[in-house]
Amino acid sequence: MTPDSNIRRRALLKVGIAGTASLALPLAAVAARSYGFEAAEVADGVWLIAGAQDSLNRDNGGAIANTVLLRTGQGAIVIDTGSTALMGAEIRAFADQRLGGVAATLNTHHHPDHWFGNAAFADAPILSLGPTAQAAALNGQGYSDALYSILGPWMSGTTPVPPQSPVQPGAQSLAGRALTLMPLAGHTEADLAILDADTGTLIAGDLLFLDRAPTLPDADMATWRASLDSLGALQPSGTIPGHGPFHRSSAALAQTRAYLEATDARLMRAAELGLTPAEAMAAGPVPDFAGLGAMPEEYHRSVVQRWADYEQRALTTISDA
Repeated sequence: MTPDSNIRRRALLKVGIAGTASLALPLAAVAARSYGFEAAEVADGVWLIAGAQDSLNRDNGGAIANTVLLRTGQGAIVIDTGSTALMGAEIRAFADQRLGGVAATLNTHHHPDHWFGNAAFADAPILSLGPTAQAAALNGQGYSDALYSILGPWMSGTTPVPPQSPVQPGAQSLAGRALTLMPLAGHTEADLAILDADTGTLIAGDLLFLDRAPTLPDADMATWRASLDSLGALQPSGTIPGHGPFHRSSAALAQTRAYLEATDARLMRAAELGLTPAEAMAAGPVPDFAGLGAMPEEYHRSVVQRWADYEQRALTTISDA
């Protein structure tokens, strides 16, 4: 394997390629080349375009992450823009036609399914936490190469446009809408959660998942749990996870926490038993979570990406002996 192919393989694993089956080309879907989004107003002035509960593949065209649009008197505040230029353009069309244009865009973190549609919003500020902008700029080309391999024609015309402006955390008015912007971490180095004061809606980004397996390529489990504690101290009227449906309970918080704890323990136990990564993958996910969307491929991907961490913790090194 050449160095270039090694880099390419790592990029594919980062964005979530899930076996050769995902490379199959459904001709009907590509020929249509439209996402046909349906937006739902889940609270007053809060619109949700829901992603598929799936891994990135050509059947869904990469539309797996949630996009949220908040109505303001100056146009929409768009939270996350999807995986492709076409996705961004269709989200933009909804904002222009129904919400009077775009006032600003927020990217919750640097994973490409949340910001590769940014080009459609470049005429207004695109905001994120500072480390998110840095990670997006650093990884943009690698993510792009990987997504072109996975999504093929759906990626036509897509060029990474990382967020440019650092967001100021805290309570503030953005385009006249009162928001609390919370800088957290754990899913990635920098995860932005947003609390909409007008409706009490929490937009959690990928700190929360519901009925879809969480992704762990950049996860810090202890930090993520601390962020869940912070979110748990809130009392939102409703919650929009990064992947999964809007709900008015603490279901996403409870499920995400349980998944992280159970998967962390499973991988640690597998490493302590001296299993190989192939054996750990063959054991499968924790049974209670085997029915989540994107399973078992998301568990397999977690083993590949995180195995070295658990092995290092479990095995005695020469210096420890």
